[in-house]
Amino acid sequence: MQSPAPLYRALIHCLSREPDAVLVELSGATVADAEAAKTLALVAQRAVSWPGTPVLLCVPDPSAASTITVQSGESLPLFDAVTGAVSALTAHRDVVSEQLLPVPGTARRARDLVAEACLRWDLPHLIAHGALAASELVSNAVVHARTVMTLQVKLRPQYLYIAVFDSATAQPVPSRGHPGTDTPGGRGLHLVELVSARWGCQRRHDGKVVWAAFAVSPNA
Repeated sequence: MQSPAPLYRALIHCLSREPDAVLVELSGATVADAEAAKTLALVAQRAVSWPGTPVLLCVPDPSAASTITVQSGESLPLFDAVTGAVSALTAHRDVVSEQLLPVPGTARRARDLVAEACLRWDLPHLIAHGALAASELVSNAVVHARTVMTLQVKLRPQYLYIAVFDSATAQPVPSRGHPGTDTPGGRGLHLVELVSARWGCQRRHDGKVVWAAFAVSPNA
């Protein structure tokens, strides 16, 4: 991998099509330098911008896997065989999705859906923060997007993703200051940032998706 740029462009193109997952098989490639390893790590981290789309790296060469891990700065899903990567992905394909109307009471339904999903997947430690984030994301869509929305909860190997898809194109802007906690939705996106591992917004052809990710393992 002397020139990682073409690989980076190809992977970003794949991610833009919103697949269920991207599997990079490197059994026939050599990670020649740290720059190539950084590129692979960057792509995997960039994948977080597409909610619930994991990038799994199949790296049979132990030295190459070690280089990628060191350069990534965080734990990436590395596998020494394609079968292991496919098995890991198959075990984490659970999705809960429901269409919601922009009306009062929608945030309460969002909290219930997240709680039900976390209990189903044996993740009770994520209920409080996950439900809070879902409530804020949905409340924001009710107030600002004012369109029918879809709440999606996805379980992936490393993260639980909570995403709200709506038909408005305007990007959300975190409120400044510290709104009062008695105001519904007033705590805003800065609270989502506080309770989640990361969050973001991605434009789509039919609107946008705002999402938050929560580490499945407390040590992740």
